[in-house]
Amino acid sequence: MGLLLAAVLALVPSAFARQEATPPLASLLARHVPVLVLHPAEQIVPEPVESFLAYADLQRRTPAGWEKVEGPLPAGGRDLRLDHRLCRAVEGLAATSCYASGQGMVRAAPVVYGAAFRRGSRIELQYWIFYPFNPYSPTVAPAELWQVHEGDWEAVGVVTDARGNPLVAGYSQHSEGERRAWAKVPKEGRRPLVYVALGSHANYFGPGVHRLRAPVVEPLFISVIRQAGYAPVDRTGRGRVVRPRLVRVSASSPSWMAFAGRWGEDQYLRAPGGTPQALGLGPPGPAFQEHWQRPVADVLSWPAG
Repeated sequence: MGLLLAAVLALVPSAFARQEATPPLASLLARHVPVLVLHPAEQIVPEPVESFLAYADLQRRTPAGWEKVEGPLPAGGRDLRLDHRLCRAVEGLAATSCYASGQGMVRAAPVVYGAAFRRGSRIELQYWIFYPFNPYSPTVAPAELWQVHEGDWEAVGVVTDARGNPLVAGYSQHSEGERRAWAKVPKEGRRPLVYVALGSHANYFGPGVHRLRAPVVEPLFISVIRQAGYAPVDRTGRGRVVRPRLVRVSASSPSWMAFAGRWGEDQYLRAPGGTPQALGLGPPGPAFQEHWQRPVADVLSWPAG
């Protein structure tokens, strides 16, 4: 009986050691911050939200149109939007230099916004990246067809087991994303390498030309691109490498995370020979997107790359 008790007690430290081997969520978040590889022609880089807010007006829709309201940025506010006061998205690709020059005035180092979620035996590490402008064109040189919008939130998710061992990475692409087993994800050490598409800022696992796929991309938009004589593709390359600083967030902190309005004025689409057509508002913030609201499950529902 004494020998049995000694054997049991000998196992106890090992059990505690295994339990303590799971790093705190903050450590896991810091361990896997993505490294972003931009296209050589990219002008818009990730920026801190505060840089955009410094030049944005808060607006509410009225019968007479959108009118400025006084801040600060409220919690809630689904009827509100932000509008960059110095640049006009309706100008399309020509407005890219305006948004890019605004970034130069602020001189802020790139960041990613991180949050961790436990769901059963899985953990998802979410990294959110903000760009002030999304100027998509199917070609590298400016084309007659384009689709643009202010405010562009993209995400990278790393799903781990209960001990923090990475299993899968998911990269946002337009309205959904793509996942890949961790062993096949390109990395810099423990940090996933993310190849960012020119203009659209969709995220891919490597450089090259990537065909736009339905339903990740609206089939009607793919049809419009083809009818205009272009290939419906994203383009990634080996340009500037961005190693952003991690900023932890929650659904209510910093305070702008609780803003339920839209991050930008109207989106616009222009076909060759036509005039820009409004397509609705900019995107909501992270906490109001499906990826945040369905951690683990959302990434695992994306098609495998």
